[in-house]
Amino acid sequence: MPVVHSLTLNPCLDKTLTVPPWKPGDNVRGTAVREVVGGKGNNVARALRRLGVGARPVTFLGGATGQRCRELLIHDDGFEPLIIDSRAETRTILTVRTGESAIQSAFFDPDPQISADEACAMRTAIELAIRNSQVRALTLSGSSPSEETHSLFAECVELAQRAGIPVLMDTYGPSLLRASGSAPDVVQTNLKEAAGALKVESDQLSEAVIFDWLSSWVKRGTKLALVTQGPGSVLAVSKDAFWRVIVPKIDPVNPIGSGDSLLAGLCRGLLGDEYVTDILRYAVACGVANAAVWDAGAIDPRTVSGYAELIEIHQVRIVGDKFDTIVRA
Repeated sequence: MPVVHSLTLNPCLDKTLTVPPWKPGDNVRGTAVREVVGGKGNNVARALRRLGVGARPVTFLGGATGQRCRELLIHDDGFEPLIIDSRAETRTILTVRTGESAIQSAFFDPDPQISADEACAMRTAIELAIRNSQVRALTLSGSSPSEETHSLFAECVELAQRAGIPVLMDTYGPSLLRASGSAPDVVQTNLKEAAGALKVESDQLSEAVIFDWLSSWVKRGTKLALVTQGPGSVLAVSKDAFWRVIVPKIDPVNPIGSGDSLLAGLCRGLLGDEYVTDILRYAVACGVANAAVWDAGAIDPRTVSGYAELIEIHQVRIVGDKFDTIVRA
């Protein structure tokens, strides 16, 4: 049976160490440690499965850390991942969490260097999976670790579209730049990533500039383009309208993975051929539900449904350099 393939170019072993309150220079003894396979596409796959959609993580893994990630994906998560072995060691991200609070600091290993042969092997593996009718949709998430992988997302968009398979992209930096001439079915970024693409500071981005940039994707053929703003409104453009999605206020536990859960909600809605406002409402509720728990992608569909009832969606129009609500959907 075909499932959603969720591609992560830059995975990690995400290790969370829980500690008592501390300050730099202290000798700190942890009280708990937890390991999961990080990377945005892996979070998307977890969220999709929680939503009842079959998913398969697709990623590079290398070295002893990569082997540990393989074991976790198979034995702890219960996935059948599609893995391309890399000579470079998979990175580790150490997150230090203070008690049960939301206070955390993350320490990142350098990105691995993926070779041209390994990038080619990934592209071939995805093409073969599509050709064998194993792929229901393709999600492309996160950063690109090296020059050899920067064009992979753009190439995967072409592979999916040639086969008539929905493709959703949430990336930034060089991989977003290389894909800027393509038209995935869905394009998602956050405010900082959009600012980076436009080469401006985040506080220089007005709604008018954001909507104009999102519209440029839709004009090329993207069905839905959106920018998230953390707890702020989600701005979106579809073929016929501009949208502002009002996010309900919560006390967040951990916002990491909320964008990935939102993308999973978009994928579910797109596969269900739902109307754009229904897709947006449910997807944003997925992001909110993720922020209410610690583990990325560990969303509960019942919680998602509850948050969806609280979400307001406004169709907006341009009035001068501002946007006014036309109708509340």
